[in-house]
Amino acid sequence: MWVSDADGGFEFVSPSWLVFTGRALADELGRGWRMLIHPDDVQAVEEGLDHALKEHSGFRLKYRYLREDGVYCWFVNEGMARQDADGNFAGHVGSCFDVTVYQQGEAELQISQQRMTDLLWHIRLSAVVLDTEGRVVFCNDSLRRLLKSSAAELSDCRLFERHLAPGERHLLDEFYPGGTQASDFPARFEAELVNTSGESRWVSWYAIVLREFSGQVSGAILVGDDISERHRVETELALTARVFETTGEAIVITDASGAIISVNHAFSLLTGYSRQEALGQNPRILKSGRHDKAFYDAMWRSIYETDHWHGDIWDRRKDGSLYPKFLSVSAIRDAQGAITNYSGIFYDITERKAIEERLERLAHYDTLTGLPNRPLLHDRLDQAIVRAVRDDTRVALLYLDLDHFKEVNDTLGHHAGDELLKLVAQRVKDSVRAVDTVARFGGDEFVVLVPDIKEIDSAALVAKKIIDALTQPYRIEDQDVTASPSIGISIYPDDHHNPETLLKHADRAMYHVKHQGRGSYRFFNEPC
Repeated sequence: MWVSDADGGFEFVSPSWLVFTGRALADELGRGWRMLIHPDDVQAVEEGLDHALKEHSGFRLKYRYLREDGVYCWFVNEGMARQDADGNFAGHVGSCFDVTVYQQGEAELQISQQRMTDLLWHIRLSAVVLDTEGRVVFCNDSLRRLLKSSAAELSDCRLFERHLAPGERHLLDEFYPGGTQASDFPARFEAELVNTSGESRWVSWYAIVLREFSGQVSGAILVGDDISERHRVETELALTARVFETTGEAIVITDASGAIISVNHAFSLLTGYSRQEALGQNPRILKSGRHDKAFYDAMWRSIYETDHWHGDIWDRRKDGSLYPKFLSVSAIRDAQGAITNYSGIFYDITERKAIEERLERLAHYDTLTGLPNRPLLHDRLDQAIVRAVRDDTRVALLYLDLDHFKEVNDTLGHHAGDELLKLVAQRVKDSVRAVDTVARFGGDEFVVLVPDIKEIDSAALVAKKIIDALTQPYRIEDQDVTASPSIGISIYPDDHHNPETLLKHADRAMYHVKHQGRGSYRFFNEPC
């Protein structure tokens, strides 16, 4: 905390400020405190302060500030204008927060997203990264070949605005209403594109929404499979009910009762069943057992109501091995409208599923510990709050920071620090329920989400179990290492209804524990 006069000189700083800088009080008063601002940030800070003094207004500045051990940390400095007894401007009063861990978190998120982009360079499928306006930030060679465009032609262009076929233009309003990416951007969709030669190509897209460290949408990664051949065959089947042996997709035709009357060569290659073995059988011979009755009920309801269904499904080959496939089923009717046949077109999507799983992992999990990251915790916290409202329960957030973690890094090295973080992650996971979420926020900070609790005391019990587990020594580099935790706790809805505010409250409670001796826990609303 600090208080400044009408000329911008400090009249008071709190003891914690002096602990942070390691300097005497006299050095911090007046304009002395400005000597520790990082040289690259001085101009921006001076301009911000001068504006606030001139306008008698508040301010919020972020800059790097020198700590007593010689390390620059990121500060957010917030000041509020104050008045004297006569109502005249007398200066500012404010506070500073060390936000270094959040800056580190942004860097870790950028590294994770870069790894996703690196993965997309080497895949057969088309891939593109779009910003929130649908502009191309990155695309791989597969997409360039599909659209017959160079990297320069695609760079920074609005992909769908330029290449969507005329009949698909309505998708622009769905994907980018008002020119900005929709909050409910679809995870899967099909779209017809037109390349620079005027050729139409159908693409089945899988999308992952990208988010900044704060949770704000920053764009999307799209992985696409060229399904032009499948789409062509599917259309012709609906008109003629003919099987095209030349297609690379497996095709099966049944009669109205579901008995197989024809399959193509691709069907035999993919399933292992010859034409003779398949004829007369029901397609149920391919069932994997991984889908429940409700899944198949929904499939047939769609076929009965719309004459069509398509989606991902797991099936079983003749040799018993399971594989994922994309399946499109159509009902074929006669002139009177009665169903005479069913056609199915499918192909193996093992490669796409593997890429989807790797992208999901990189997008939502911490690469060091394997724990959920900040964006995934936000999603689970939102879901937990919805359930709490419905079931009249509470949600607890435990913000955990390791005491003296920096000493481990300084004495044993960063490799030992990383090993300690992995061991801590496992101990915390072992201390909570399967329904609880343990997330890493970056650095040595973790958050535990405890949903569906009735009493606040339940959160305290969880905190005690974690403290007991983490205070036991760790064996690292043939040395015993200790790293007790400081834990801050906030409760929904007691402490706030907003998820981000709940996290800030738990963080603030954790810092109270740090100042009061470490190695314990404290609730946000607990009296000081």
